[in-house]
Amino acid sequence: MKQKLEIINNWNLKKLIAELEIGQIKIPRFQRGYIWERPKIIKLLNSIGNQYPIGSFFLWIAPKKYKNFIRETEDLDLPGIIDHDKYKFILDGQQRIISLYMSLRGKKINGVDYSQISYNLDRQNFHVPRLKREKNNVPVWKIFDHDTFMEIYADQALKDRKNKTNYAKVLHECHQIFMNYPISIVKSYNEDLDEVVEIFERINQGGKRLSIFDLVQATTWDKSFDLKDKIKDFNNQRTMKKYGNLSNKVFTQALAINVSEDCRNTSQLKLTADICKNNWEQTKQSINNTIDFMKNMNIRNDFSTYQLFIPVIQYYFFKSGFDSILDEHKKEVEKWFWDAKFSKRYSIANHAKIKEDINWIKEMLS
Repeated sequence: MKQKLEIINNWNLKKLIAELEIGQIKIPRFQRGYIWERPKIIKLLNSIGNQYPIGSFFLWIAPKKYKNFIRETEDLDLPGIIDHDKYKFILDGQQRIISLYMSLRGKKINGVDYSQISYNLDRQNFHVPRLKREKNNVPVWKIFDHDTFMEIYADQALKDRKNKTNYAKVLHECHQIFMNYPISIVKSYNEDLDEVVEIFERINQGGKRLSIFDLVQATTWDKSFDLKDKIKDFNNQRTMKKYGNLSNKVFTQALAINVSEDCRNTSQLKLTADICKNNWEQTKQSINNTIDFMKNMNIRNDFSTYQLFIPVIQYYFFKSGFDSILDEHKKEVEKWFWDAKFSKRYSIANHAKIKEDINWIKEMLS
């Protein structure tokens, strides 16, 4: 049986940062943007300094076909997209690794200067000095960079002999801890996207669970098409204001149904930028027609409880090209709608039932 999971315990912090810097580890587009602030980073650095555990880092070893999942990282001064047979995507630990990279390399991003984070030789902890003239603070990036460290270490040893202090020893111990701090890496070799989705949904990233939409968004993104922006524009329409926003799932399911007559996760993940671009306008119009149909049924409050049915009804408009439901079909569709709503038709095995309802619409139109 092919091994899908591997736990590696021979990495250290130095190797982790090096792998990120040379482009071996990539940040996937479906991950959140960088959000940690300096106080939280300082707490992380002090955990390392005290040799406390900081948790494992979870990497997905993805085949080359998922190259378009890579997020641009020029703002972090990291390598762009490099051609590899496989990519190591960060599934869990993005905030920690980027925090460590920015502080240990003294980076500045979004107006925040992480090179100011320093190690105080008296208190033997990390902080941001309040005053420039505050003594015995060494920027953490100087401790982590080997050549710079050797210079300041030699200089401090001379000062220690002159002043009868012991700061060089403290500095050396801190350097050794950071160079050799052990890191646990968990690698997932799953290539089946349905399994990968399951992993993503089980991993908790600071309280936010990754969803199927995060993956579809990454799969379908290119410079000329951003599904998230398209959905935002749709929900910002004046006609939608009083009815609330439609969920991302409505759109990904509708696109998958219109393309493959199926909306399982696998079908949604087969969407590409070209497929979405070619079908977006007609899908958007079909959803708008569905909204009008629901309004005519006197549904004039928040659509949130009816969103499960929108991808199915919009298929009628997409398949037929009609702007409204034909009179001979109207009562039948209305009856299906209310029966499905009150029987909670999609509460269990909803993908299979959606497939049945799509086939019913096809038969109706033919």
